[in-house]
Amino acid sequence: GGNSTGGANTTTISNVLMFGNSYTSSNSLNGLLESMGVLNTDAISPGGKRLDQHWSDVNTSAHASNTTLRDPAIDWDYVVLQDQSQVPGFYRTTSSWIASKDGAVALSQAVDDEGSESILFMTWGRRNGDAMNPTLYSNFTVMQDRLEEGYIDYRDNMTAAGSTVWIAPVGLAFKHIHDNVVAGGVNASVSGNLFYDLYSSDGSHPSLAGSYLAACVLYATMTGTSPVGSNDTVSLNASTKLQLQQAAAATVFNETSHLDYPWESSSTTSTTSARGLGGGVPAGWNVQWVDDQLDNMSAGETRQTTLQITVPADVTPDFYGFRLYAASTQGNVSSSTVVVVHVDEEHNLSMAFLDQDADFIPGSTQNTSVVVTNTGNAEADFDWSVESVAGPCAFALPAASALAVSPDESVNVAVQVDVPVSASVADSCTFSLTGTTPDGGSMMVAGSDTFTIAVDEHVEFEVVAVDSMVEVEQGIASMYNVRLYNNGSETRAFSLEVVQAAGLDTVVASALTIDVAAGETGLWMVETQAGEGTVGDFIQYFEVTRAGQTSATSVAIKVLPTAQIELAGPLDGRVLMQPGTTSNTVLTLTNTGTGNVSLVASLSGLPASVQAELSHTSLSLSTGETVQVHLNLSLANNADPGAHSITVGFGGSGASATTILDLQIQDRFAVLVSTTSSELVAGPANNASATFDITNLGTSTDIYQLSILDASQSNWFSFTLSTTSVTVGAGETATVELSVREISTGATSNGITVALLASSGTDENAEHQVNLTVRPQIAGATITVIADDDEAKPGSSIRGTVVVQNSGTGQDQLLLTTVGLDCGVTAQFNLEAGASSSAIPWSCVIEDTAQSGLGELLFRVTSSARSEYVATYTEIYSVEPSWDASNVIRVTTDRTSYAVPYSGGTTLVVTVENLANTQVSGSLDFAGEGSAMLLGEWSRYVDNTSTSAFVLAPFASVDFELTLTSNVQNEEDADLFIKVTYTIDATTTTSSDQSPNFAVEVAGPAQAPQGVTLPLGFQLDQNSTLNALIGGWVFSLLLLSVMYLQRSRRSEVEFELDGQEDEVLEETSEPEPAILGFNECRMEDGKVSCPSCDARLGVPRSSVAPFRFTCPKCQTTIRVVE
Repeated sequence: GGNSTGGANTTTISNVLMFGNSYTSSNSLNGLLESMGVLNTDAISPGGKRLDQHWSDVNTSAHASNTTLRDPAIDWDYVVLQDQSQVPGFYRTTSSWIASKDGAVALSQAVDDEGSESILFMTWGRRNGDAMNPTLYSNFTVMQDRLEEGYIDYRDNMTAAGSTVWIAPVGLAFKHIHDNVVAGGVNASVSGNLFYDLYSSDGSHPSLAGSYLAACVLYATMTGTSPVGSNDTVSLNASTKLQLQQAAAATVFNETSHLDYPWESSSTTSTTSARGLGGGVPAGWNVQWVDDQLDNMSAGETRQTTLQITVPADVTPDFYGFRLYAASTQGNVSSSTVVVVHVDEEHNLSMAFLDQDADFIPGSTQNTSVVVTNTGNAEADFDWSVESVAGPCAFALPAASALAVSPDESVNVAVQVDVPVSASVADSCTFSLTGTTPDGGSMMVAGSDTFTIAVDEHVEFEVVAVDSMVEVEQGIASMYNVRLYNNGSETRAFSLEVVQAAGLDTVVASALTIDVAAGETGLWMVETQAGEGTVGDFIQYFEVTRAGQTSATSVAIKVLPTAQIELAGPLDGRVLMQPGTTSNTVLTLTNTGTGNVSLVASLSGLPASVQAELSHTSLSLSTGETVQVHLNLSLANNADPGAHSITVGFGGSGASATTILDLQIQDRFAVLVSTTSSELVAGPANNASATFDITNLGTSTDIYQLSILDASQSNWFSFTLSTTSVTVGAGETATVELSVREISTGATSNGITVALLASSGTDENAEHQVNLTVRPQIAGATITVIADDDEAKPGSSIRGTVVVQNSGTGQDQLLLTTVGLDCGVTAQFNLEAGASSSAIPWSCVIEDTAQSGLGELLFRVTSSARSEYVATYTEIYSVEPSWDASNVIRVTTDRTSYAVPYSGGTTLVVTVENLANTQVSGSLDFAGEGSAMLLGEWSRYVDNTSTSAFVLAPFASVDFELTLTSNVQNEEDADLFIKVTYTIDATTTTSSDQSPNFAVEVAGPAQAPQGVTLPLGFQLDQNSTLNALIGGWVFSLLLLSVMYLQRSRRSEVEFELDGQEDEVLEETSEPEPAILGFNECRMEDGKVSCPSCDARLGVPRSSVAPFRFTCPKCQTTIRVVE
């Protein structure tokens, strides 16, 4: 059962509109349909969208769904409706199911209004069921079954409302693959099978394979065309695509007879569904209601209506079920039931004997067959029986039964026929064949027929040559006889056929056809002649054929030999040569006789300037043999032009032949281009050149045009010839120089191949070229440094030699310099590729300030050909520790004298400098006369640490603050110095040194005053001083009183003043800055200028003057003051 494939349907789908959700939008399902042949597919598929929501959008003016469906410019062939993936399988009383059903009905009516038809997109169950609805959807199969029922109920409600609706069973195609996987013993929910791969990682949405399966089902549903063999461009494995195509075709065409499709005949169109039958009806059946609408039925009323069923004649016996549907035209109530039709078996056979043309020869036994076809409607087992009806033949069956013969299947029933020797061509034999099959416990005859065969003639004869051997001379015919024996049963006519043999001409001299009675003998007369040039032994064959039988015989023919030869040269008989050349002329020597010959060559007529050589001076030729004789001529360079006749001949064994050749000596035009180098390396810095020799190999002076052939047509190199034409005398050579320069980069390291072509100005065929490979120059250099002495102290030298090798591919000018030390090496070398410079001595003075340890001396080579190329070599040298044993550490103070107040202290800035080129560590202390009177506190500037210890790198310095406070009660003087104790780390030698002495005044307690000292040396004791002070105060009071009285009097006579005195401004000025001392500077905007080298330097962060630090440029200790 099932629907046909519809493979002949050529329907073209132009426009399809899809309303769906993420099941539709995944993998662009509309695009997959277009890839399969739908001309235009649009999709409106927001995630999670239900059909009632789509209807709301369609019913909203100006909404995209509304304007797309009702676009007047597009006639939609189909509108595909896909509901949310769970809703169709919900209970029919749930609000979401009812809403989707109502939305589907409304959408289908809107689609009808646009002149289109609706297709419900039946979706698939989730791979492991629905975890959100475990009771309703426990696994894939349960969920798929409920979804199928839901979409069918949608369709029934839509068709009951008068709409044309189809179902695309995509979910059933998923179920087809699922069931096949399970049938193979595989767990479909575990990865590694086709069903599992239909889903994306969430087990719900489709993978590309799942979407492609949906596209195949939709395509088959709309067109009736099988998707198998689709030439779409979807990127899936070919084997997977075929499985998906076959699954879709099987689902639509073979497994969904309960569904209708738009491409089926009118008896199975949606009209039937609309009349209440629901699913599709098999082809050939007629199932319809006599009255398909019952009007005005009261509640609880029961009525009967008649269903007519017509069964086609060739239907397979089985039970056929048809679901009958009833739906209210006023609401959403529907009901269905199943009616089963049992079709009985019928057994019939048809028989045909197709072997009447076979030969049934008396005295033979052979097999023939009868073609039997099961014309019944059921598969059956058949038993065969055969019986002779008339004639002398006997019949038997090699196989007496055939099992499981399907309806319309044909089998060949073998029949053995035994024809007795006594039978003749006048006899015929008749037999009957009967087929029986079990039926209800007994055997019934399904078919029987009678057939007749004719007895054929017995043919037997033999042809024999009377003479076993016949001799034939050239040009003379020989006669002989051939005899025939007729051993058959009838008088018959026989014809002798001559099988022509190469070199022989044989004909039948008597009548070609003779009648020979059974058991009698017939005779033919035959003559044979030898073909021209034929000699030796031959076999002449004869045949007689009758009734498919052939008899043959042969005669040995000996053809006697004759002597004859032929010698042939070139067709025009000419040999054209130029002086200094050689030629090879082929002469053909053939033994045209019929016997072997021994021959000797002859040659005459040669001019003195020609040397000749024959490849064969003597030879033997067998009959018919042909030999190519080569005449090799060598012409001297000084041969004069002209014509000469040369005669070549061969003779012997009674045969001879000659041929005359016309030797024509011409002027020769030839040129040879040669060079000593097949490769040239060109760079951008200078021209590379190659020399070519142009040699005239001709016999006269010629002018040769020169050109450069560049097949690559590149623009990386420029080519310049010293001349573009040369005139060269015969046998002479001219020299041409080719200059090449690289004008742009980009050529590969393999370069390009060009050719220098020299062409004759006289003979356009005289030319020669030689290839030259031009490669771009690659710069390279190898530096080899040999150090004679790589250890030295500061101020001393290291020395050695250096050699530079050009490791590039072409001549280059290389510049050698040193970096880091001035070693007196700045040399330029012009070196060929692979060449090395002479040993260049180098000597470098180690700077006086060089620190001990390892240093790097960098040798650098640059290329003039490739400016970007730099080669370097680093020579490691050692700077030995060096110091003046008497001057390792220098200690200085910021001043030479200091004052220490009685209460409080004073600060000294002590600078320690390492004068060695190696690390020194140590500590400071103060000592000297009176050092016990003072207490000292040390602080290191760099890290503000209370310590007098230090570790100094070579030539480094560090500042300390020494705060001195008085340790006595009286005024004292001290003469101090700073003592440093240090260790040279390289030697672990401990020594000490000290700073220059500095004076320190220690103040005593303050004394009360005992009087005053006036200018000019006047002194007053304590009492006089007190009296003077008291008198002064009294005088001051009197003076103030007088001034007050005078002011009061003046105010009466003076004009009125402003009431205020002019303001007297006291001019103030900034104090002059102190004069800077040695290596002192001031800080401006966080920076200072070094007094020694004028470098503009930043100072340590948060530094506040006064402080010291070392200039990193000139290593001078700088004191920064306010």
